[in-house]
Amino acid sequence: MTRHAFLGAVAAAAMAASAAASAQVGAPIAPTVAAATDEPAPSVARTITLRELGFESGFEIAGLSGARDLYFPVPAGAEVEELRLVLPYRADSAFGSRRSVAIEIGGRTQYTAALPQGPSQGVIDIPVDPALADRGYLAARIIYSGAITEDRCVDQRLSGAYLAFAGDGGLQARFDGGSLRRVSTLAAAMPAALDLSLPDGASARQAAAALTLMLGGGDARLAGSPPRGGTQGNGWQVARVGFAGPAAPAMAVRMDGGRPALDLGGEDPVAGARLLRSDWKAVAAAPSLAAAGRDARSAARGLTIADLGADTSVQAISDRGEWNVPIHASAIPAGQRMTGLVLDVAVAEDGGASPPVIAVLFNGVLLASAEAEEDGRTQIAVDLPDGLANTQNSLDVSVVRQTASGDCKYAPQGYPAQLLPSSRIELGPAEAPDDFSDLPSALNDGFTLVMPDAAALGPAAALLGPLVSGEGAVGVSYDAIPDAGPVVYVGAQAPAGTEPIVRFDRGAIAIAGEDGRTILDREAIENLTTVQILEQGGRPVLWIRPGADFAALGASEEPPVLGYGNAAFLAGDQIAFAFHDARERLIDIRYPDESSFAQFLQRYRLWLIGFGWVLLTLGFVYLLRRVIASNKAKG
Repeated sequence: MTRHAFLGAVAAAAMAASAAASAQVGAPIAPTVAAATDEPAPSVARTITLRELGFESGFEIAGLSGARDLYFPVPAGAEVEELRLVLPYRADSAFGSRRSVAIEIGGRTQYTAALPQGPSQGVIDIPVDPALADRGYLAARIIYSGAITEDRCVDQRLSGAYLAFAGDGGLQARFDGGSLRRVSTLAAAMPAALDLSLPDGASARQAAAALTLMLGGGDARLAGSPPRGGTQGNGWQVARVGFAGPAAPAMAVRMDGGRPALDLGGEDPVAGARLLRSDWKAVAAAPSLAAAGRDARSAARGLTIADLGADTSVQAISDRGEWNVPIHASAIPAGQRMTGLVLDVAVAEDGGASPPVIAVLFNGVLLASAEAEEDGRTQIAVDLPDGLANTQNSLDVSVVRQTASGDCKYAPQGYPAQLLPSSRIELGPAEAPDDFSDLPSALNDGFTLVMPDAAALGPAAALLGPLVSGEGAVGVSYDAIPDAGPVVYVGAQAPAGTEPIVRFDRGAIAIAGEDGRTILDREAIENLTTVQILEQGGRPVLWIRPGADFAALGASEEPPVLGYGNAAFLAGDQIAFAFHDARERLIDIRYPDESSFAQFLQRYRLWLIGFGWVLLTLGFVYLLRRVIASNKAKG
C-alpha cells in the first residue's frame, strides 16, 4: 500500500470541522464553493494501476501456487458510476501442467478460469459492483494454483511455471465529476503523478510548496515535464496542481479541461502542500480550505514495515514464498540511521519432519537464516554491517518448505505464511552526513534550498527527490543563505565559509587515478554538474554547481540517485563519476594552472614517498655496515 493510497483512506474519513493536531486550521472552513468550481463537471475516467499501489513493474507468482492481495482506493465520498478490474497477464510453464487463476473481490469469488498450456498472454476483464468497496478501498485477492500432473511421484517444483501481471493493469473507475469537488475526495481519488503549474515569477513560498510535493521519491513534476514511466493506463493519469495568490483559499478545487484540479494558495502554500501529502493530517472535507498552518516538529520515533507501505499479505506456500520490501533512505526519520532489522514471520506448520527455513537478505547480502518456530511466529534480529545501507535498499524475506510431493504419497499443499507488519527497522543516532545516502538524516527535519531563480527548481528537486522525505519544513531562498539549518545551495561558486572537495577557484581542474591516468579532464569537468557535501559552521551544506546540461535533470524520466561518496559529477541524468575524498586516497585532484610547492608535493607524493623509503633503506644499510666493520676491528 503506497503513501498516496493511505492518504486516500485518511482523506475520505476527514470531517469538515476536524483538524489534525500538527496542522492547525487558522480559520473556519469555507462553506461555499469557489467560483472556478461552478463549471460543469463531466464524468472522470481513472485507472488506478498496480504501479500506483507500489508494484512498479507489476508482480509475478512463481511455481504452482500463490496468492496476492491488492487494495485499490475508492473514495467513499466519490460517486462511482462504473468499476472494472483489468489485469493484463502472461503465463508459462516449462512442462505441461493444469493451472488456474481465481479472483476474489470484496471477499467473494468474481472470476475463475483455466490458464492455457504453454506460453500465453491475455487480459482479465471483470465488471465490479461499486458496492463491494468498503471504507474507501476495494479489496481484491488473486489466487493462483495448479499441478504438473496427478501423478504424486512427480516433484511439482520442476514445473518452472509462473503467472505475471503488468504494472499498467489495475482498476478502471468512472467517477461523477461533481462528486470530486471536495478537497478530501479529490485528494483520495487523484493520480499519484502530479503536474505542478508554477506561475511566472513564482514567489519563494510557492516554489517551496512545489518542492515539498516533488520530494520523497514521488512522481511530481513541473508543468511540461513528462511523468516518470510515461502515462500508462486510460483517462485521468496526471493530476494538475496550481498555485494561487495569498488572498486565495489554502486549498481549492477547480475544473481544468473537464477534470478536477487543485489550487494551493494562502499566505503559506507550503502548509497546504504538506497537508496534501501528509499521512496523518486530515484533509478538509469541504470545497475549499480557508487557511492552514504548519508545525515542523517531527514525532517519528520508529519505523515498521507497515510504515513503508510494504506488501505483507498472507501467502499460501507449498515450496517457496518471498516478500520484497523497498526501503528508501528518505523514509528514515531525521537524525536517525538504520542499524538493524527485527523481523516477525508467521509460518503455519505443515506436519512435515523438516521445519520451514526463513532467510533474510539485504541489498543482495544474506544476513541471517533460521528454522521457523513451532508456535508459528519466528523473530529474527540482525545487525546491518557498516556500509551496506544505501539510498535505495531492498529487503528480501523468503520462506522455504521441504515439500512432501514426489514421494508418491502426498499431493502438494500450500500452507499460509506471512511477513508480519510489526517487523521493524532498528534506528540509532546519526552523525554528520559522510555519504550522499546519509543526507536524509540531516535534511528530513527541514532545509532551505538557495538558488538563483525558479528555473533551477526542477533540476534541484530531481536530485533531492530520493534523498528527502519532504515531511520537514522546506524553504526556498532566491538570494541569501539562512543563518541556521541545513542548506542546499545551487550556484557557480562555493558558499562562503566552506572548504570544497573540488575547488573551482584555482583555474582548470583534472582528476587522475592511481597510475596518473586522467579520469576527468578540465573540459569535461567544466561541462558536468558537480555535487558535493560541505560543512559550514557545523551544519551540512549540499553544493550543486550546475553544468551545461543541468536543466535536463528536471525533464529526466529516471533522475540519478546519489548514494556512495561525498562528491559526484553528473553528465545529464547519469552519474559520470562519484568518490569519497577520505576513502579514495589514490584519487588525485589536480589544478594544472596553479603552481606551488604544496601542489608539487600533492602531485608527486607517491614518488616522493618511494624515494624517501629508498634513502632510508640505504642509510640503514650504510649504518649496519659501519657497525659490522667496527665490531670486526675490535675483534
